[in-house]
Amino acid sequence: MATQTFPCAAFNSGAVRVELDVNDATWRPSKVRCINGSVQAAAATILQSGSIVFEATAPAGQTTTWNISGVQLGWDSVDGGLMLGTYEVRARWPA
Repeated sequence: MATQTFPCAAFNSGAVRVELDVNDATWRPSKVRCINGSVQAAAATILQSGSIVFEATAPAGQTTTWNISGVQLGWDSVDGGLMLGTYEVRARWPA
């Protein structure tokens, strides 16, 4: 069991990055992290079947981490990537 970090989005030439930490034994995500090296806030949203289940804002110039336990992912052996099922992770900058 290990934590794998997957990039979700990058803005402003990489100064703003949103990442997802996932336990590779259970495929449960544990955290969303925003590394915001800009002068404007960023935001992260998780939707399930189109409804918002998590939403947060990351202040400018800070790294912010949010606990998101409970979202179940799977591994897509055909494309070699994460399947979010009915979940969608969105990021925006500026917030």
